[in-house]
Amino acid sequence: MSLILDRRFVFNWKISVSALVCLVLFIQLGFWQLAREEEKRAFLKQQQARVTQPALPATEIPLDGELYGLPVVLQGTFDRKSMFLLDNRVLNGKVGFEVQQLFRDTSGGNYLVNRGFVQMGRTRQDPVDIPSVAAGEVSIKGYIYQRDTFNTAMHNGDISNVPFPVIVQQTDIVQFGKRIGVELYPHVIRLKMGEHGALPRHWPDITMQPEQHRGYAIQWFTMALAVTLAWMFASFIKEDGEVETE
Repeated sequence: MSLILDRRFVFNWKISVSALVCLVLFIQLGFWQLAREEEKRAFLKQQQARVTQPALPATEIPLDGELYGLPVVLQGTFDRKSMFLLDNRVLNGKVGFEVQQLFRDTSGGNYLVNRGFVQMGRTRQDPVDIPSVAAGEVSIKGYIYQRDTFNTAMHNGDISNVPFPVIVQQTDIVQFGKRIGVELYPHVIRLKMGEHGALPRHWPDITMQPEQHRGYAIQWFTMALAVTLAWMFASFIKEDGEVETE
């Protein structure tokens, strides 16, 4: 208490404005991280509930809504030619692609199925060794992968005349459908591990656990406290001190 009593308050508008801006920003970021924690917990709870749901056949799969993780079962054939290799994938320190392949369901629907990871050849010019799939009819299980955003900074370019398998930078359902000549289901189906045609993969539902967001929130609130203490230290000076108050 004596540390405050033997000091006098001197208002410095530059320091005060800077401190206020930082204080508001850090507090907002802290609460944003707490909100993200709650969102992640709700999302994980939803995913856990969906795992126990029966897989939907092609005729019952919805086109829109909150679909991520919804289990599905398809009956039909893989198109052994129509494949799109999603570039710049890494698995266990190895660089390669994710294989997205056309699957024709007996219902008449066409689906882009992500089978998983394959390693790139020694150079980008080398053929990619993609394990083959059965030529006949198969039943496969997977789940809907519903992307949140579309990266406008990345482009596949004109792939209309590029031979299969086509190397692409991002998944573009409409563009892929035009390349194949069919109308594709608007979301990718990620093949479950152990299913026919499944390849190695690492597909976590989230990249950051809820607890990490709480940790970041604590850091932001701590920084807000530090700014407040720094402002007090700069604004309360000893009686025999001098401060510039321009």
